Amino acid sequence: MGKDACQIKGNRNGLVITVSYGAEFLDVITFLKQKLSSAQDFFAGASVKLFFEGGEFSSDEVDAVERLIEQFGMTLDRKPPVMMNDQSAYAGEDREEDESEDENTLLVRRTIRSGQQIYYDGNVVIMGDVNPGAEIVCSGDILVLGSLRGVAHAGVGGKVDASVFAFRLEPTQLRIAHYISRAPDEKLPQPMGPEIARVVENLIQISAYTH
Repeated sequence: MGKDACQIKGNRNGLVITVSYGAEFLDVITFLKQKLSSAQDFFAGASVKLFFEGGEFSSDEVDAVERLIEQFGMTLDRKPPVMMNDQSAYAGEDREEDESEDENTLLVRRTIRSGQQIYYDGNVVIMGDVNPGAEIVCSGDILVLGSLRGVAHAGVGGKVDASVFAFRLEPTQLRIAHYISRAPDEKLPQPMGPEIARVVENLIQISAYTH
């Protein structure tokens, strides 16, 4: 096939696996194994929906997909698969209300509340706050146009040059690639402006953001 057998994207409800038109079941399984194996724990805990650009899988094949993603800590939403025209309407509704996707960047126009999680293969921009108990996980950069007080994991998959930016950077846990930084025990002075976190000499360093 000229394109991937399927694509994995995030939206406000979790993850969507879109099976490409004409894709063979074995090609989809092979692609998913490679993608999920390379991401390790990136998708763990996510809810997944299946969408099809054309046709659909048998119940046995859907069962096989479910067993595969369960190996990576994911759960499959077993509602009947829908066709691409239905997905387009669904995605458009998401974009108008909450988020949009452009060039592997997910834009979320809302505050992420405690217990909510966002997983995305690319960059994530939050136009709002990330509250304590919320989690943002992505393979690219994280940019929060508000306060970041939850868990942030950028650069999943080994992208050590990823960064985390926020108007107020106070995460309970901050990760970039395989590097981890936790919130300090003592109360630190409030920063005067936006801050950015990067990996510098094998440590996560937080500094004032300058243009």
